[in-house]
Amino acid sequence: MTSDAFKVGQIVRVRATAHNLPRGSYRVLRVLPATAGGVALYCIKSEAEMIERVVEQQDIEAA
Repeated sequence: MTSDAFKVGQIVRVRATAHNLPRGSYRVLRVLPATAGGVALYCIKSEAEMIERVVEQQDIEAA
């Protein structure tokens, strides 16, 4: 089981290694259940977009 590194409402940014996500700041909307492999998941949203995205903990960092 993983511990959540980010909290709802926290501002995060995409790591340079996450090539499939637009750069910028995002707000954590929800902490989601971890994958079967134990990877923590988060629902994030940018103020500049209307799209909510699901990302793995390794793809984001605190802003």
